[in-house]
Amino acid sequence: MNDTADLVARQTLADVIGRLLIAPPSAQLWAEAVALPELATVMTDQPESLAVAYEQTFGRNVYPYESLYRDEELMLNTAAADQVAAFYATCGFTPPQTVGAPDHLGIEFLFLARLIATEAAALADGDSRLQQWAHQHAASFLGNHLAVWVPVWAHAVQRIPGHPLYQTLATLAVEFIESELERLQPVPSSSRSYIPLATSAASPETDDLNTLIRHLITPVRAGIFFSRADCSQLARRLGFSIPIGDRFTMMRTLFETAGEFEQADGLIVALQEMMSAEAQRLSMLIDGQAVWQPFLAPWIERLERSQRLIST
Repeated sequence: MNDTADLVARQTLADVIGRLLIAPPSAQLWAEAVALPELATVMTDQPESLAVAYEQTFGRNVYPYESLYRDEELMLNTAAADQVAAFYATCGFTPPQTVGAPDHLGIEFLFLARLIATEAAALADGDSRLQQWAHQHAASFLGNHLAVWVPVWAHAVQRIPGHPLYQTLATLAVEFIESELERLQPVPSSSRSYIPLATSAASPETDDLNTLIRHLITPVRAGIFFSRADCSQLARRLGFSIPIGDRFTMMRTLFETAGEFEQADGLIVALQEMMSAEAQRLSMLIDGQAVWQPFLAPWIERLERSQRLIST
């Protein structure tokens, strides 16, 4: 259905999702979110109490930036972010300067909400040309950006025992994108789905373990986003703890400590199980709605390659 009321409802939901992803909710945003049936049941605390939960989820563990999932540099404001910014500029959208890079998921949802609002207004005004423009650009942005990486991000959020609001928000983001995939039927991009690093010779300090760790913490290679919380949970499962650090250091410490405690095989099994579970969840999305297939199948292939890699 593409009537004006439906489009307005979609725009409202996308806008709220975006603003909740950008920062802990203000009192005004809290009131707007409580009014939505999709969020009412998890908006039980006062907004002030969510600042810590927000930082724990998005500031310290599962960073909501497209570039961290789609290129190999694992940094902000890289080529993937530039592509998103260029798309914004084409549509005359200026992202708010409140986050670290233009490819923040909250900004991407605000941009999609803007396109849906434009489509709704054009439909109400009988402007078929503008309506088609907004519809086509929303489909293109969905197929080239949001649908390509958000499920992997959402599953990483859901592995963290965090606040139910952010667990629900991750689920809602995927459900919204799925609904838009059904509505817009975007054509998947035929271009490269990630930005590779230039090939270079390994430095003398680089050993096989460093190479493996780099693979595992790079989502576009591993097929999964391993957060710092994932590393801590894996260590606890094996009966020890590791200090908090950056993801590379924590993953390397995890492997080294597992070796010291003769738990290397157990760690491989645990990683295999996590990857299998992620592949199953992605496959379930495809089974539920075939529109996901071209966007998620590459992630399943990456997971399969990673499972073979760590088993050798």
